[in-house]
Amino acid sequence: MSSEPDGGDIDPRRAMWRRGSYEIAGDWVRPASLSVLDRLEEVSGSIDGRRLLDAATGTGAVAIEAARRGAVVVGVDLTDELVDIGRHRAAEAGVEVRLAIGDFDRLDEVIGDAVFDVITSSFGVIFAPDPPTTLAGFDRLLAPDGLVGVTGWDPDGVMMVPDTLLELLPQRPVMPDMSTWTTAVGPFAADGGFEVAAAVADDLVIRFASVADAAEQLERWSGGWAQLLETFDSLGVGGEARARLVEHLAAFSTTQEKGIGLCARFHTSVLRRIEPPVSGAGVG
Repeated sequence: MSSEPDGGDIDPRRAMWRRGSYEIAGDWVRPASLSVLDRLEEVSGSIDGRRLLDAATGTGAVAIEAARRGAVVVGVDLTDELVDIGRHRAAEAGVEVRLAIGDFDRLDEVIGDAVFDVITSSFGVIFAPDPPTTLAGFDRLLAPDGLVGVTGWDPDGVMMVPDTLLELLPQRPVMPDMSTWTTAVGPFAADGGFEVAAAVADDLVIRFASVADAAEQLERWSGGWAQLLETFDSLGVGGEARARLVEHLAAFSTTQEKGIGLCARFHTSVLRRIEPPVSGAGVG
């Protein structure tokens, strides 16, 4: 997938994911992405035979692994290039997965009135601009006692843009609150008619040749970091921004036998849909 910008894409989210190569960046975090399936099975047993929807499926890592475990899987992603990669990978893996192009906030347009036992999203819906609306959309697609599994970055972790970078911007941008789906998921889930069945923090170590190499690789392959650094270049502070990015990454790095490891903390939340009480129940 090309690292050249896609100037003709009017949807800023799709344009971001088309930058760099999520085929590469997504593979860095694949072990963390797949943890959502392990946590789901810890809560409710095997997903074999269950109907599973993977929202913002990317290159299909979770969808393909879920199919390997016997689930009946549909994956949806906004970016057609990533869906094409996912279809190719599913074919190589020898599993049946239906992958479609669509927005996780307009899933009805893609899957109609289908109902699922499980909905997953690893490093996808954490970017939702309106989390309550997104969760309500999931709720409409879930069977009674259905589950939602979400994996997201720690709000204070290495994958978040640090204040030292944001202060270089003339105006602080509005950014998704990652804590909604992770460290502050309890009240959010309750407001949406769900209970938290599991909330687990884990660490992923991503290996690079050096901290400087990690910064260069993030800029080259991660669409979000590429776009942000391009903005700093347009403001004439690109050099300073890259120096501060290296400092940020260094704070989360450890020396490995070969090179360094970036410690990226992530959270996996499993939410269980709560059935509303039957009207008049318990009245004598």
